[in-house]
Amino acid sequence: MSNKKLLEGLDELRKALQEAHAEYEAKNDAWWKGLTEEEREDAFYAVVKRIYQGDVIEKGTYRYVLYHVFGFDPGMYGRGMDCGYLNLHNIIFDGLDFQKMRVVTRFEVIDEEGRSYTKYLKENERVDFSLQDDDRTLKLFVGDHNYRSEP
Repeated sequence: MSNKKLLEGLDELRKALQEAHAEYEAKNDAWWKGLTEEEREDAFYAVVKRIYQGDVIEKGTYRYVLYHVFGFDPGMYGRGMDCGYLNLHNIIFDGLDFQKMRVVTRFEVIDEEGRSYTKYLKENERVDFSLQDDDRTLKLFVGDHNYRSEP
């Protein structure tokens, strides 16, 4: 098979997958709109309860939450990614770590030469950060944040 035919076949497959995804999205949206208010509330509650249990309480992996908390089989792996759950799972995981960082009592900078900076925080001090320059610069603010003048 020539490269051209292979690329044409892959393009056809891509288009078919996009069409199937759009069809599923429309079908799913129609299903949601067809539910009563109470059914939507129940569905929302059931899903969020399981996400909270698996991601926050049990701190499970993406697969763990899908398979053990929701009870899905491995076929749900890709659909969970398609609907954005993998990204949401990672955001929750990172957010939990960020919350822990908000109460640190020691800040250290480690580089190739080892520990280059250490600051023990006082009771009124904390670590905060700001992304700047189109998210290419990370600024860390350590200390009493009543003085902080930057956004």
